[in-house]
Amino acid sequence: MRFGIISDIHANLEALEAALAWLDTQSVDEIVCLGDVVGYGPDPLECCRLVRARAKVCLMGNHDAAVVGAMSTRFYYDAARQVIEWTRGRLDQESLRWLYSLPYTYLRRDAGVGFFHSAPILPSGFFYVVRKEDAQNHARIFDRLMPVSLMGHSHLTKAFRLYRDKAKDISGKPLEGDEESKLLVNVGSVGQPRDRNPLGCCGVFDSAQRSFVHHRFDYNREETARKIEKLGLSPRFAQRLFTGE
Repeated sequence: MRFGIISDIHANLEALEAALAWLDTQSVDEIVCLGDVVGYGPDPLECCRLVRARAKVCLMGNHDAAVVGAMSTRFYYDAARQVIEWTRGRLDQESLRWLYSLPYTYLRRDAGVGFFHSAPILPSGFFYVVRKEDAQNHARIFDRLMPVSLMGHSHLTKAFRLYRDKAKDISGKPLEGDEESKLLVNVGSVGQPRDRNPLGCCGVFDSAQRSFVHHRFDYNREETARKIEKLGLSPRFAQRLFTGE
């Protein structure tokens, strides 16, 4: 099977539409969203509706959890907390109920892949896997991991090959599974990349090849930034779209 993967949309409708348009050309069997549909961006309602329509499964990200009260906003800096509160007022009851219902994980044993918003070792803890040490911590659950684990949350494209006794950083290299190791892959962010590359990011997981490919794409970030500024949200959220930081 071929899975189209989107994550960390953060209410960026222009980027989401561009990602889905590309996935429509890739003959994917289903689309999976790894969470954080909302937060930071200007179109939370529209993004919720579009993800609901297009994704077979969507996971709960930390911003989704904060918007529906499943996570305290005290963990967020002022501007992020303010946009979380603003987002609550922009969503209808149907979207709020949908966000509240989202699971933390989606396991496809038939395809050898696990989907997570954050670190598989504790999906509800919203931990990152961005250092080799973070990946190494998963050795304690090696036998419970799927051959491939796909994660959002970090807005990065870091990837690791995990063995029972060590982890290797394989970011930027071909991401293909083997019989001796497990793959831990950060899939990148559709709507707010933070790897110093402003291009949006989505990807495709091929279960037959046990491979994942990142895809970077351009979109009308000027329009997204204009909306952010018009709505009076933090200008930092607009600036990030042009720097990828």
